[in-house]
Amino acid sequence: MNRMLLAAFSTAILLTACHAPKPAFNAARAVDAIRTGEVQWNLDWKSGDAGKVTAHYAPEALVMSPGAAPAKGVEAIRASVQQAMNDPGFSLSFNSDKVDIAAAGDMAVSRGTFKLTATNPATKAVKPSAGTFVTVYRPQPDGSWKAVWDIATLGPAPSSK
Repeated sequence: MNRMLLAAFSTAILLTACHAPKPAFNAARAVDAIRTGEVQWNLDWKSGDAGKVTAHYAPEALVMSPGAAPAKGVEAIRASVQQAMNDPGFSLSFNSDKVDIAAAGDMAVSRGTFKLTATNPATKAVKPSAGTFVTVYRPQPDGSWKAVWDIATLGPAPSSK
C-alpha cells in the first residue's frame, strides 16, 4: 500500500511539474543581452580576430554587405571577415540606436549606424565610409542571442569635422 501511495504521489508531482507555467519572457533582459553583445562585438572587430567576430553569428546566418556577394553560413562569413581584416587600413565600428524584441521572445531586430574604413584596391588609399544596418537576432539553445541576418547599406560619407 505504501508503495502504491508513493508511486501515486510521485506521479502527481511529475505531472504538476510538467504543467508548471513557463516563466514570463523578459524583453528588457533580452535587450540588455543584445546591447552587451554588440559592445563585445565592436571590441572583437577591433581585436582583428575573425573567429571572435564570427562567433556572434548563428550557424545559418546570412551577411549582406555593400559591394559584396552575400555570405551564408559561418564559414563563408569567417572568410569574408578575414579578408576584410587582412586590409591594414580596415576598421569597423557600429552603434545600434534601437533594439526591438518580438513579443514571443523568438526574434529581435537591432538597427543603427556604422563607420568603416578600408583600402581602395585601385588607388591604395584608405577610404572612410558610413551607413546603416539592420541585424536580426534569434535566441540560441544556450540562451545567447546570435545574428541570423546582418544587412548593411552605405550612406553619406562621414563628416571630416
